[in-house]
Order: sequence, then C-alpha cells, then structure tokens
Amino acid sequence: MDPTGGSTAVAVADLNAWTANFARDTADVTAFGDTNKQYVVGLPDVKGTVGGWWNAASSPTLFGVALSDIPVLLKLIPSTLESTYLFTGLAYLDSAINVAANGAVSISGNFVGAGPWTQEPVGP
Repeated sequence: MDPTGGSTAVAVADLNAWTANFARDTADVTAFGDTNKQYVVGLPDVKGTVGGWWNAASSPTLFGVALSDIPVLLKLIPSTLESTYLFTGLAYLDSAINVAANGAVSISGNFVGAGPWTQEPVGP
C-alpha cells in the first residue's frame, strides 16, 4: 500500500488475508425474437477486504489511512511465487480491531475503489 496515494507501495501491517470483488451490474436487454436472455454490463464495482494481526510497528498506518480522506494505492498479490501477477488501484479503506482476552489481536478492513483498477499482467 502507498498511504499517500502515490505509486510506491510497501508492505503494511501483518496481513494474512484479502479478498477482491469486481462484480458488475447487469441490465436485461432481451428483445422479441431473441433465443435467450441478453445483457449489457456496467462498470466493475471494486470492493474487498483485508485481515491480519496487530503489529504496533505497522498496524497504526492502517488506522491512519482509515481516518484520512486520501485514497491509497493498493497492490494485492495472490502469491509471492508469482509476484508480478497482481491487482492494483486506488481505494478508500476502513479498518477495525478485534481484541479478545483469549486470543491474538486481529485487524481487518474493507476497501472500495477510488480510481481505476488494473490486473497485471493484463488479462484477455
């Protein structure tokens, strides 16, 4: 993540999970004589989640971003074995902390797109 919204992403917090959803709205445009339903699609609605463990050295950045009005640059890499395959774009991020007496302190957050998102390498 680049908390300033720039282009230099660095690892932030001790994340251990993320999701990304690029769902699109659809509109039914089926006409008389069509042999099956037909649709047109809207723009991707970029949304997702992040999760991990509290780390006093890096987790505060996640909460600072959530309390800011600045969109951040996110780079989401599914596997370090193929680190050139990733999803990247600007996002607004919120965050939460879960403190339990009988477990580790965990952090989580949700993000929504705040600008264009891309897949690298570019898909078909």
